[in-house]
Amino acid sequence: MTLQGPLVPCTSTPLPTFRGWGVFGDRAIPNNSKKPRIEAVLTAIIFSKNTIGYFCAVNSCIALVQPHIPAGPSLGIEKSPVSIQIIAAQLQTAGYSVQMYHAGVDEALVRDIVQFNPSMVGISAMTANYTQAKLLARMLKHSLPEAIMVLGGWHATGCVQAYLNNQETESAHEMFFCNSPFDYIVAGEGDRILIDLCSCLSDGRQPHDLPGVCYAAGAELKLSVAEQVLDLDTLSDPIWKGLPVDTYRDQRTGMLDLSCHFNRACRFACGFCATPTMYGRGVRRMSAHRAVEQIEHVVSTFHPHVITFTDEDFFASVKWVEQLVALIEQSSLHDRFGVSFDSFASVNDLYQLEKNGRGDLLDRMKGVGFNSLTIGIESFNPHILRTYNKELMILPTMSREQQQQYRQVDTITQDRLLVNHYLECVQRAITFAQQHGLIIVGDYIIGNLDETIEQVRNGFVKFMQLRDLHVAYLPVFTPFPGTALWKSVYHSGKLIRSQDGTLDWSRFDASKSALDLGYDVESLRNELEVAFYTSERYQQDMKAALRHDGSTKLALFRSRFSRLHCLFPDNVLIAQRMEELDATVALGLGGNTV
Repeated sequence: MTLQGPLVPCTSTPLPTFRGWGVFGDRAIPNNSKKPRIEAVLTAIIFSKNTIGYFCAVNSCIALVQPHIPAGPSLGIEKSPVSIQIIAAQLQTAGYSVQMYHAGVDEALVRDIVQFNPSMVGISAMTANYTQAKLLARMLKHSLPEAIMVLGGWHATGCVQAYLNNQETESAHEMFFCNSPFDYIVAGEGDRILIDLCSCLSDGRQPHDLPGVCYAAGAELKLSVAEQVLDLDTLSDPIWKGLPVDTYRDQRTGMLDLSCHFNRACRFACGFCATPTMYGRGVRRMSAHRAVEQIEHVVSTFHPHVITFTDEDFFASVKWVEQLVALIEQSSLHDRFGVSFDSFASVNDLYQLEKNGRGDLLDRMKGVGFNSLTIGIESFNPHILRTYNKELMILPTMSREQQQQYRQVDTITQDRLLVNHYLECVQRAITFAQQHGLIIVGDYIIGNLDETIEQVRNGFVKFMQLRDLHVAYLPVFTPFPGTALWKSVYHSGKLIRSQDGTLDWSRFDASKSALDLGYDVESLRNELEVAFYTSERYQQDMKAALRHDGSTKLALFRSRFSRLHCLFPDNVLIAQRMEELDATVALGLGGNTV
């Protein structure tokens, strides 16, 4: 949810100016150039060490762009760009004319943005689409030489954090130098800092002291991170106008699946996760009342089949969840619109709810339309669990006697105890949720640093033992800049690079491996996904689920195997499962035929 931007030095020596001309970067720009909607003209003169650059912004139109990232093969869900939706709302409230763009980078996108004629273009990028963000900025610089280019988002913040935390300097240098098209980088939560940056420039002030506005002074980088937004209720509601809303669909079912986001940060500290990099520590959330207002607006305006709550730590406050559920219940959103809700949970969350006898909360969630919870299982490799900081999450679920035994035994025995106890906890979480009508989506990461192909297979054998796990999400391990694991991954020498020697950021999409591990991780992932869904265990669970709840579960299984059939059209077992499910439909939802 952030736009970030550095001040990049325009030139090492002052460039000459002529009457009727200004200097932007290293290009001379005619000051009398006309634009269709000139609302204000401002010229900000930014001084850095031995450097003078002139940034000219004409009008108060701002374009916000998130280059499109194709849906991954495992889940296949297109998501709306929540980050720029929230920032657009803040800018609009502040009086700026804002247009959002969420599309692939091509000439058509450039043409649309040029037609809007913004004075500033803010590009929010994940690591996977950073290369596309940079390409877009370069294309726009050619067509809109006066427009200020701002980079923000998770990748920009991660690279700044990697620099500040002495992990590495290459990724930050790439954003600022190397013919960078960006004039500013904003690091951290950009909801307000982008407005501050615009105000600073409009007043002709130097933005050097704005937390989160990063820039280069000669060869030296001046980096900082924006202050957190502590009260999320003070932010304007996200806007949707201009987005291709109808494209945000689950490719398995065709259902319109829109996203809402209500909290920031997470209680946990998983080594691979970028959430602490962006949001820091300490979960902040908007009020449940405000959250339901946003939900009701989205539901009544766009009539989605599903709303996914993309909060990193949805259950951080059980009291807040109870309030949210009560308000959704009062508004009768599920009954009035038929909308269902998906969210995230941790194994620890479900463990505590079961331990405290809170099945009633899951019952109420089911009653108001909650359908599924995605849980991060991540691995059954003991070394990887420790690398991910999962051991610190697993130990509290052990009894005092189990913890005492764990501390007293040798490492090999600890490995066995850790994995077996975790497997038991995950199974209990799945069973607990299913008993109260909620589907569990299990997230399991493939191809971690220093994980051999044999270790991947051995861990996945345990994953396949889980009963009643009907949906698996199998991302490839993706190390993001600034995360706890980034330094060791970067210095391992295993990151794949492009032909020009730079890091190949396009591989950081959780579908391809960003690491050279000596084996084909993507092919292995595909193999394991097919094995999971065509296993005898899965077949047995599917039959049982269809007998128990055929009308609901049949749609789930058909959509899952339809997607798999598209991905793996030559797989005989998947085709066979599809035929069996189609036969079940023809016979009127009878699970006994499968």
